[in-house]
Amino acid sequence: MGESADPLDHFDRYALTGNLEEIERYYARQVAVPNQPDRKLVRRYRKAITKQLRLSEEIGPHFFADEIEKAKWSRQNPHADEMTLHMLMEEHGDKRDNVVAVLTEHRLDIDHWLKISGDTYRKRVVTKLAVEPFLRLLVERGTIPNRERLPVTHITQMVEALFDWLGVEQKFRLSSVAIATIARRLIRASSSESNAKRQTKN
Repeated sequence: MGESADPLDHFDRYALTGNLEEIERYYARQVAVPNQPDRKLVRRYRKAITKQLRLSEEIGPHFFADEIEKAKWSRQNPHADEMTLHMLMEEHGDKRDNVVAVLTEHRLDIDHWLKISGDTYRKRVVTKLAVEPFLRLLVERGTIPNRERLPVTHITQMVEALFDWLGVEQKFRLSSVAIATIARRLIRASSSESNAKRQTKN
Protein backbone atom coordinates (compact mmCIF):
# COMPACT_ATOMS: atom_id res chain seq x y z
CA MET A 1 0.00 0.00 0.00
CA GLY A 2 2.87 2.38 -0.68
CA GLU A 3 6.24 3.24 0.78
CA SER A 4 7.43 5.30 3.75
CA ALA A 5 4.87 8.13 3.43
CA ASP A 6 1.99 5.66 3.76
CA PRO A 7 -0.06 6.08 7.01
CA LEU A 8 0.28 2.33 7.54
CA ASP A 9 4.08 2.48 7.90
CA HIS A 10 4.04 1.92 11.64
CA PHE A 11 2.37 -1.48 11.17
CA ASP A 12 4.25 -4.69 11.02
CA ARG A 13 3.82 -5.02 7.26
CA TYR A 14 4.89 -8.62 7.05
CA ALA A 15 2.25 -9.73 9.55
CA LEU A 16 -0.44 -7.65 7.85
CA THR A 17 0.25 -8.68 4.26
CA GLY A 18 -1.81 -11.88 4.36
CA ASN A 19 -4.82 -10.18 5.96
CA LEU A 20 -4.73 -7.24 3.56
CA GLU A 21 -4.39 -9.47 0.52
CA GLU A 22 -7.38 -11.50 1.71
CA ILE A 23 -9.45 -8.31 1.99
CA GLU A 24 -8.31 -7.31 -1.49
CA ARG A 25 -9.15 -10.74 -2.91
CA TYR A 26 -12.70 -10.87 -1.53
CA TYR A 27 -13.43 -7.28 -2.46
CA ALA A 28 -12.06 -7.68 -5.99
CA ARG A 29 -14.09 -10.85 -6.51
CA GLN A 30 -17.30 -9.04 -5.54
CA VAL A 31 -16.77 -5.98 -7.74
CA ALA A 32 -15.19 -7.79 -10.69
CA VAL A 33 -18.15 -7.61 -13.08
CA PRO A 34 -18.09 -7.25 -16.87
CA ASN A 35 -19.06 -3.97 -18.50
CA GLN A 36 -22.70 -3.35 -17.72
CA PRO A 37 -25.32 -1.56 -19.82
CA ASP A 38 -26.50 1.91 -18.90
CA ARG A 39 -29.12 1.68 -16.15
CA LYS A 40 -31.43 3.98 -18.15
CA LEU A 41 -31.35 1.45 -20.99
CA VAL A 42 -32.19 -1.38 -18.58
CA ARG A 43 -35.10 0.66 -17.20
CA ARG A 44 -36.36 1.18 -20.77
CA TYR A 45 -36.12 -2.58 -21.28
CA ARG A 46 -38.11 -3.13 -18.08
CA LYS A 47 -40.73 -0.65 -19.32
CA ALA A 48 -40.99 -2.61 -22.58
CA ILE A 49 -41.54 -5.84 -20.60
CA THR A 50 -44.28 -4.13 -18.59
CA LYS A 51 -45.95 -3.10 -21.85
CA GLN A 52 -45.60 -6.64 -23.20
CA LEU A 53 -47.11 -8.01 -19.99
CA ARG A 54 -50.08 -5.69 -20.30
CA LEU A 55 -50.65 -6.71 -23.92
CA SER A 56 -50.26 -10.41 -23.07
CA GLU A 57 -52.89 -10.11 -20.36
CA GLU A 58 -55.20 -8.28 -22.77
CA ILE A 59 -54.81 -11.02 -25.39
CA GLY A 60 -55.39 -13.66 -22.74
CA PRO A 61 -53.46 -16.75 -21.57
CA HIS A 62 -55.65 -19.20 -23.49
CA PHE A 63 -54.59 -17.74 -26.83
CA PHE A 64 -50.91 -18.37 -26.01
CA ALA A 65 -51.60 -21.79 -24.50
CA ASP A 66 -53.71 -22.93 -27.47
CA GLU A 67 -53.26 -21.05 -30.74
CA ILE A 68 -49.67 -19.89 -30.33
CA GLU A 69 -48.60 -23.24 -28.87
CA LYS A 70 -50.14 -25.01 -31.85
CA ALA A 71 -48.49 -22.54 -34.23
CA LYS A 72 -45.13 -23.40 -32.63
CA TRP A 73 -45.58 -27.13 -33.26
CA SER A 74 -46.87 -26.44 -36.78
CA ARG A 75 -43.75 -24.38 -37.53
CA GLN A 76 -41.51 -27.19 -36.29
CA ASN A 77 -43.57 -29.88 -38.04
CA PRO A 78 -44.89 -28.22 -41.24
CA HIS A 79 -46.44 -31.46 -42.60
CA ALA A 80 -48.29 -32.47 -39.41
CA ASP A 81 -52.09 -32.55 -39.45
CA GLU A 82 -54.38 -31.11 -36.77
CA MET A 83 -54.60 -34.36 -34.79
CA THR A 84 -50.80 -34.72 -34.69
CA LEU A 85 -50.40 -31.12 -33.57
CA HIS A 86 -52.90 -31.60 -30.73
CA MET A 87 -51.12 -34.80 -29.69
CA LEU A 88 -47.82 -32.95 -29.55
CA MET A 89 -49.40 -30.15 -27.50
CA GLU A 90 -50.88 -32.65 -25.07
CA GLU A 91 -47.67 -34.65 -24.79
CA HIS A 92 -45.51 -31.62 -24.07
CA GLY A 93 -48.09 -29.58 -22.17
CA ASP A 94 -46.16 -29.80 -18.89
CA LYS A 95 -43.16 -28.09 -20.54
CA ARG A 96 -45.22 -25.21 -21.88
CA ASP A 97 -44.18 -21.74 -20.74
CA ASN A 98 -46.78 -19.47 -19.20
CA VAL A 99 -45.91 -16.26 -21.03
CA VAL A 100 -47.28 -13.93 -18.35
CA ALA A 101 -45.56 -15.87 -15.55
CA VAL A 102 -42.23 -15.91 -17.42
CA LEU A 103 -42.38 -12.18 -18.16
CA THR A 104 -43.38 -11.39 -14.57
CA GLU A 105 -40.43 -13.38 -13.18
CA HIS A 106 -38.12 -11.74 -15.70
CA ARG A 107 -39.25 -8.28 -14.63
CA LEU A 108 -38.73 -9.19 -10.96
CA ASP A 109 -35.19 -10.34 -11.79
CA ILE A 110 -34.49 -7.03 -13.52
CA ASP A 111 -35.92 -5.11 -10.55
CA HIS A 112 -33.59 -7.05 -8.26
CA TRP A 113 -30.60 -6.30 -10.49
CA LEU A 114 -31.44 -2.59 -10.47
CA LYS A 115 -31.61 -2.76 -6.69
CA ILE A 116 -28.37 -4.63 -6.02
CA SER A 117 -26.28 -2.93 -8.68
CA GLY A 118 -27.00 0.61 -7.51
CA ASP A 119 -24.71 2.98 -5.63
CA THR A 120 -26.24 2.10 -2.24
CA TYR A 121 -25.50 -1.58 -2.76
CA ARG A 122 -21.94 -0.88 -3.92
CA LYS A 123 -21.37 1.24 -0.82
CA ARG A 124 -22.57 -1.67 1.35
CA VAL A 125 -20.09 -3.94 -0.44
CA VAL A 126 -17.28 -1.48 0.34
CA THR A 127 -18.43 -1.38 3.98
CA LYS A 128 -18.83 -5.13 4.51
CA LEU A 129 -15.90 -6.46 2.45
CA ALA A 130 -13.32 -3.70 2.87
CA VAL A 131 -13.88 -1.21 5.69
CA GLU A 132 -15.25 -3.53 8.38
CA PRO A 133 -12.64 -6.32 8.02
CA PHE A 134 -9.87 -3.73 7.82
CA LEU A 135 -10.99 -1.87 10.95
CA ARG A 136 -11.62 -5.18 12.75
CA LEU A 137 -8.02 -6.12 11.96
CA LEU A 138 -6.79 -2.80 13.41
CA VAL A 139 -8.90 -3.26 16.54
CA GLU A 140 -7.64 -6.80 17.07
CA ARG A 141 -4.03 -5.66 16.68
CA GLY A 142 -4.56 -2.76 19.07
CA THR A 143 -3.75 -0.20 16.37
CA ILE A 144 -7.09 1.49 17.10
CA PRO A 145 -7.05 2.26 20.84
CA ASN A 146 -9.91 1.03 23.00
CA ARG A 147 -10.89 4.39 24.40
CA GLU A 148 -13.77 6.83 24.20
CA ARG A 149 -11.95 9.50 22.19
CA LEU A 150 -10.84 7.95 18.92
CA PRO A 151 -8.12 9.39 16.65
CA VAL A 152 -10.71 9.83 13.89
CA THR A 153 -8.43 11.73 11.53
CA HIS A 154 -5.73 9.08 11.72
CA ILE A 155 -8.22 6.22 11.29
CA THR A 156 -9.75 7.98 8.28
CA GLN A 157 -6.29 8.38 6.72
CA MET A 158 -5.64 4.67 7.10
CA VAL A 159 -8.99 3.75 5.53
CA GLU A 160 -8.39 6.25 2.70
CA ALA A 161 -5.07 4.51 2.08
CA LEU A 162 -7.00 1.24 1.89
CA PHE A 163 -9.46 2.80 -0.60
CA ASP A 164 -6.56 3.97 -2.77
CA TRP A 165 -4.99 0.52 -2.67
CA LEU A 166 -8.25 -1.22 -3.61
CA GLY A 167 -9.11 1.37 -6.24
CA VAL A 168 -12.45 2.29 -4.65
CA GLU A 169 -14.23 5.04 -6.59
CA GLN A 170 -14.69 8.32 -4.73
CA LYS A 171 -18.49 8.12 -4.71
CA PHE A 172 -18.37 4.74 -2.92
CA ARG A 173 -15.98 5.86 -0.18
CA LEU A 174 -17.33 6.26 3.34
CA SER A 175 -17.23 9.54 5.22
CA SER A 176 -15.04 10.02 8.29
CA VAL A 177 -18.19 9.98 10.44
CA ALA A 178 -19.28 6.61 9.02
CA ILE A 179 -15.78 5.20 9.47
CA ALA A 180 -15.63 6.36 13.10
CA THR A 181 -19.08 4.88 13.78
CA ILE A 182 -17.99 1.49 12.44
CA ALA A 183 -14.75 1.64 14.46
CA ARG A 184 -16.64 2.37 17.71
CA ARG A 185 -19.06 -0.49 17.03
CA LEU A 186 -16.21 -2.92 16.42
CA ILE A 187 -14.40 -1.74 19.57
CA ARG A 188 -17.54 -2.32 21.64
CA ALA A 189 -17.98 -5.78 20.11
CA SER A 190 -14.34 -6.63 20.80
CA SER A 191 -14.60 -5.42 24.41
CA SER A 192 -17.78 -7.44 24.99
CA GLU A 193 -16.12 -10.54 23.57
CA SER A 194 -13.05 -10.06 25.79
CA ASN A 195 -15.23 -9.57 28.89
CA ALA A 196 -17.23 -12.70 28.06
CA LYS A 197 -14.02 -14.75 27.74
CA ARG A 198 -12.72 -13.46 31.09
CA GLN A 199 -16.00 -14.34 32.79
CA THR A 200 -15.87 -17.82 31.29
CA LYS A 201 -12.36 -18.36 32.66
CA ASN A 202 -13.42 -17.17 36.12
